[in-house]
Amino acid sequence: MTMKFVSCCMGLPYRLRFSVGRAAAALVALQMLAFRPGSAAAQSLEVGAEPNAGNVAATSATANSAPEKGSQVNVKTSGAVGDGITDDTAAFNTALKSLADAGGGTCLVPKGTYVISASGMTSPVKSGVHLVGEGLTSILKIAAMPTGPVIVADGNNWSIENLTLDMQDYSPPRIRPAIRCRGDNWRIANCSILKMGRIGITVLGGNNWLIEKNHISKTVPAQTMNQAILVTKQGETYARNVRIIDNSCEGSGVLFSGFNSTIARNRIDNAGFGSGICTTRVRQGSHTIKVIGNTCTGGRGFDENRTWVSGFELWAPDSVIASNTAYDNDGTGIIVGGQDCVVIGNHSYNNGAHAKSFGFGTCYGNPIDNASGTIFIGNRADDTRYPGSGATQAYGYSDGTRPGLHDIVHIGNDYNRNRISPAKYNNTASHPNVSTDEGKRVIQTRLSPEKKDRLKALAQDVDLPNSVRAMLRQCLGR
Repeated sequence: MTMKFVSCCMGLPYRLRFSVGRAAAALVALQMLAFRPGSAAAQSLEVGAEPNAGNVAATSATANSAPEKGSQVNVKTSGAVGDGITDDTAAFNTALKSLADAGGGTCLVPKGTYVISASGMTSPVKSGVHLVGEGLTSILKIAAMPTGPVIVADGNNWSIENLTLDMQDYSPPRIRPAIRCRGDNWRIANCSILKMGRIGITVLGGNNWLIEKNHISKTVPAQTMNQAILVTKQGETYARNVRIIDNSCEGSGVLFSGFNSTIARNRIDNAGFGSGICTTRVRQGSHTIKVIGNTCTGGRGFDENRTWVSGFELWAPDSVIASNTAYDNDGTGIIVGGQDCVVIGNHSYNNGAHAKSFGFGTCYGNPIDNASGTIFIGNRADDTRYPGSGATQAYGYSDGTRPGLHDIVHIGNDYNRNRISPAKYNNTASHPNVSTDEGKRVIQTRLSPEKKDRLKALAQDVDLPNSVRAMLRQCLGR
């Protein structure tokens, strides 16, 4: 399956092309699931629960060749050694298969370093199975250049938590993630993927899953295709009603295809490809996404798509982009390419480190993929070094050079203190109340009744920070 992502800002083509090989090229994600009431696994997977390392330490290593549904199996009773030398792949396969055959249960991974073969585990984490470690002390270490994922998860109501995966900086020519997932109602939480190589987590579609509080790091950022978290479709099944929240990613970012979903409170540092957080276009099934409270900083490089790395690149229409921060990226801080988005309360500063780009940019890709109808409310874009010679962020706001944008509304934004000027309007049709000689002033435009109704609904949205909801109420009161 070959996918293309095409973006543009200031007329620069941004083409993202990669192959996701047959069934093996999936993407990873998480969501909370239902467990047997009162079980240790259920308690450990509650939202906000602490890692259940105590459950692992306290579990007896008594062998059970045929566990019952809901049982706990320790990988060491299945033959794992965890000495960092012995190949423990077969022991993990045995433990996971026994739980899958039983209809579910918990596979406990005590403290140790477990060597996993290059082909990864052949027994997936199946429906109702929970793979649980002790955090930084439960390490799965790839033995050689990966020829498959270390962990495959396939089914519903499963989880992977409190594990560390060491991918040894191997960068295979094809997509070989540390974890590959699909299914509904699952969760990946409190895991670390270190020296990730090309892909940390890949997910194929699915509903109601959660990827939460994980740390994924790439030793050296690369200008070729790589992602900490990559979410795409499985056939015609897209990710829906899912959440990617409170993760930290170093050296690589998040690429998401799906709808009615939330990407919130993640931190992306030093991405080297594309952008820190990217949502794909309509034809990739993306729309109605909440991108809230994320930080993308330190994006560096002129990648294989001949594009400077940006903070955010958001092509999903009808999205809410709120309270995000983008700073010190080579390209533009926040690029919007989806129609009818609400961009509110974001701060973009000190970007354009090499490209002399903008705080905010809007793009026109084609008649479907463009930022027409988008509302900007209460955003800030500045260069803290202004008016000094070290300022790099050329404009607070600029639209793309390609014609076609229309009906973009700006209310109460602060685009001052940038290297050249507050704003640059290449498409005067996109801002009907601004003439070519008025490009330096903020636009105040009346909202249509439809847009007012949408803002009223957002002002009641509990997912949005209180400060953003207050800003919406103030805007509506004008």
